[in-house]
Parts: sequence; C-alpha cells; structure tokens
Amino acid sequence: MMEKQTILGAGLVFSTLDQLLSQQQAARLLMQKKPYRKASQQTGSHQVRQLGRGMEFAESRLYSPGDDIRSMDWKVTARTGQAYTKLFEEERERPVLLWCDLRPTMFFATQGQFKSVVMSELSALLAWKSWLNGDRIGAQIVTTEHSQALRPARSKSKVLQLLQTLAHDSQQRPELNQSSAVNLADTWKRLRRVLTPGSQVVLLSDFRGLNAEAEKQLQRVARHAELTLIAISDPFEHKLPQNTQLKLTDGLRFFRLNTAKPTVQSSYQAQNETQTRYIQRLATQCHARLVSISTDDSDTVRLAKLRGDGL
Repeated sequence: MMEKQTILGAGLVFSTLDQLLSQQQAARLLMQKKPYRKASQQTGSHQVRQLGRGMEFAESRLYSPGDDIRSMDWKVTARTGQAYTKLFEEERERPVLLWCDLRPTMFFATQGQFKSVVMSELSALLAWKSWLNGDRIGAQIVTTEHSQALRPARSKSKVLQLLQTLAHDSQQRPELNQSSAVNLADTWKRLRRVLTPGSQVVLLSDFRGLNAEAEKQLQRVARHAELTLIAISDPFEHKLPQNTQLKLTDGLRFFRLNTAKPTVQSSYQAQNETQTRYIQRLATQCHARLVSISTDDSDTVRLAKLRGDGL
C-alpha cells in the first residue's frame, strides 16, 4: 500500500491530516518570538496587550487617533509635550476564530503549493498555537457549497476536528467552471453573530470577490474583535511571465494570451495593483494587521512574516 507521504499531490494540491498535525512543531517555533513578560502558570491564562483598563500597566506609547482617552498617561504627556497613552496587560482566556477560505479561487498555484494548501497549513499552525496558549479555538470554513462553523472551545479535540475538516475539504476540488454558492458578505455576517468581545479573528483568504457589502460586514466584525487578514496569493497573480503564449481555460472556454503585448502586461499589472490597494485600504479601515503570504514562500519565510505581525 502506498504511504501517505508519497500520495501524488499531497502537500501541494491538497492537505493531509498528518501534514496538518505536524504544524504543531511550527506553532512551537512561532511561540519562541520575543518574550514580553513571564506568563502565569495558571491553565487557561493568556497575556493580551491591549489599550483600556487592564489588570497591569505595561508601558506608555504615543497616542494614536481612536485610543481610549481614559488611558491617557498625563504625567508622560506633561513631561514630553506629546500625547501618550497607557498600554495594559490583561490575563484571560481568549476566543480565537479562524475564517478559512476554500472557495474555488483558492485551488490554484503556479509555484509552490495551492493557495488552499497554504491556507490549511497556516490555519493548522495558528490553531495549534492558540491551543498551546490556552485560548479557545473556533473556526468558520467556507467551501464552494457551504459555510461550516466550529464554535470556540479550549480542547485538543476541537483542534483535531478543525484539522480533519480542513484535510477533507481541501481534497474536494471544485470543477474548473464551478463558482461558489456563498459570498463574503454573508459569511462575515454570520461570523459577526458568533463573536464575543475581545475575540481574535484571523481571516485566511485570497480575498477575491470583495465588494461594498462585504467591506461593510468586515468593518462590523472589526468593531468587536482584534482582526488580522492573511492575504494568500500566487506570483502569477501579481505579474505575468514575459514574452510567451499562455493557454488558458475556465473549464468551458479556451483562449490564448500573448504576454509579449505591452497592453496585456500593463492592464494585468493595473488590475493587480487595484486589488492589492483595495485589501490594504480595507485593513487600514478595520484597524487590522495585514500579512501577505505567497504560495512559494518557504516555511521559514512564513514564520518570519507571522512573527513580524504579532500573531
């Protein structure tokens, strides 16, 4: 019988449960970033740095628009002549919700792994990290046909349930011409309904299909949660290869694309820049962290990007 590790396409075009289970080691590496303060030994406690009335003063930093005026550090402000606000540290068990995109556009790559595989591995990594931190982990998994919700719980069985679902759904590749029956606005509206104040929400997607209604729903999510957007893309989506004839199909139609034409290159580049700016603007409006991951990023590069954005 063929071993799981040698199954054609495993880890490239679809995920396996074994590969997602192995992300626990990457989660431990991710947790080795700059220790801030010694955490409590109590099971289920987690140190969260936030503005507002916390349990323990951490530090002061320059005031930013939107900071709670009640947390102003008046002594430092008077001494420096610049507005400073206090940062507090609170120990609590935090709900972490992962929004996992397995819509048709995620089943694509020209280099490295499919976007769906990258998404599944990153979701597994963050789920393990949350469990190791003592957080309650939940998820919303969006596929071509449905949106499945896993309510937050602090248990290893919840992590395993999430990984099993991701491994299964990542192997259900949609037909080439199949479009998703769900849209971003509807799934983010459902996501908002299950949020509790103080939750951390991580969206892992290529964010194709963004529109005004989806933008509105995401802004509402951001009012109740600490939001992180992990934008997954393939190098081909940013730049076409030079001087070549591409054969393309959507499953029904076939056509050729001559990338040697300057108009083709410039139009494609402009479309990519529009999409990139749109996501950046949305992250800014939602006061969200934005992490950009490429399908050809190595595991080391992925970890470095996640560390740099405080995950």
